[in-house]
Parts: sequence; C-alpha cells; structure tokens
Amino acid sequence: MRVLRAKTRTLYDLLPQPVLDRVLATGTSRGFKDGQIIQQRGDDRQGISVLTSGQIVAGNAGADGSFLVSALLRPGETFGEFTVMAGLPHTHTLWSQGETTITFIKGSLATRLMDEEPAFAHALLTIALLRNHELLEFLDAQRRLTLPIRIAQLLLTSVDSKARADTVECRQEDLAVTLGVSRVATGKALKRLEQDGMVELGYGRIDLPDVQGLIAKVEADDPLFMLPRA
Repeated sequence: MRVLRAKTRTLYDLLPQPVLDRVLATGTSRGFKDGQIIQQRGDDRQGISVLTSGQIVAGNAGADGSFLVSALLRPGETFGEFTVMAGLPHTHTLWSQGETTITFIKGSLATRLMDEEPAFAHALLTIALLRNHELLEFLDAQRRLTLPIRIAQLLLTSVDSKARADTVECRQEDLAVTLGVSRVATGKALKRLEQDGMVELGYGRIDLPDVQGLIAKVEADDPLFMLPRA
C-alpha cells in the first residue's frame, strides 16, 4: 500500500546537526520489520519518538473492521508529543512500512531536552503547526471540493510541478484509503478525470499526461491551492 502525502519539514530539516545528534543520542533505538505494530491507539506510554529510517503508517480500525489510514510518517518526523506535553494517550495505531527504525525518548528526558535545547522545542512546535495546517486543509477539502479535485490535488503532491507529464505509482485502492472514501467512488472520480484528459489509468499506476493542465484545473476550483515550484 502506498499513502500519498506532500513532503513537509522534519527534525532533519529544522535542527542544527549537533542538536539533532544530542536528541537521537538521548533516546533508545529500536528496529521493526515490515508490517510490525509499533503502537496501539490508547497506549499511554509517555515519550517522543523520532522515525530515523523507513516509513510509518498511522490509522485506526473502522466500525466495519476496515483500517482507515490517517497519515504516512517519513524519516525525521516525530510522534507522541502530546503524551509528554498534555498527558494524553496515543490517538492512532502505527505500523512499519518496510524495515523501520525509531528512536524513543522517555517523557522526562524529552522535557529536559526541550528546556536545555530551545531549538528542539521550537522544531516540535513547528512540526505540530505544520500538521495542524495539513489537517485543516484536508478537512476543508472534504467539505468544499469535489472528489475528482481532491484526488487531483493528492496526485499532484507526488509529481514534479514543473513537468509536462509524469506518472504516480499507486493503485486506485491506495487513493481510496488515503482519502477515506470507497473504492467505487474513487474509480468514478478517476474516470471523470480520464474523460477530461487529465489522467490515464494503468496497472498499478496513474499517468498524468498534462501536469500543467491538471494544476490549472485544480487551481480553478481552489484558487488557494499551491504546489512548490522550486
């Protein structure tokens, strides 16, 4: 399964190397095999974890037993901050995607690090605000935009915004899981984009024959939508 998500800044981007080295040295490293559960929803162990290699998928089981994916974490991202800062339990079950390594920092040690290394506290706040912004944008899109446009936005996060054409390696099921909609609804939305010449559906991939046209289509429905053009 592939979860599509725009790249955001992480501890690797936000911390000076000496501070990052100290943060990682303070914690305990642990490896996970592909598909191994890292934590369960409701766990109340206090601490901050840093994903140092691999990927982590976050989600929860639905009422019908299906698993609803909420996010994909990449190296340098963190989780568990609110167990330390707010005394709240974990909200999601996490499992590894591929060989994965995390560094766990106990709550008391994480608190001391934030006091002694203001850059660490600032980085955690920045990451929290970036996630909050991402969540608000996701909720806004669910309420305001059509499913074809939401799918187009998601596909565009995975391609070069300056390209004339590109390909996203993913299945229709991956899009459905990421957006929390049915496979049938996703298929219908993709067919509409295909009829408009915006996508071409292949086996395990979706071709974008006119990236700039797709960007223009999205921006016409959502003028505030932006992609990095660097």
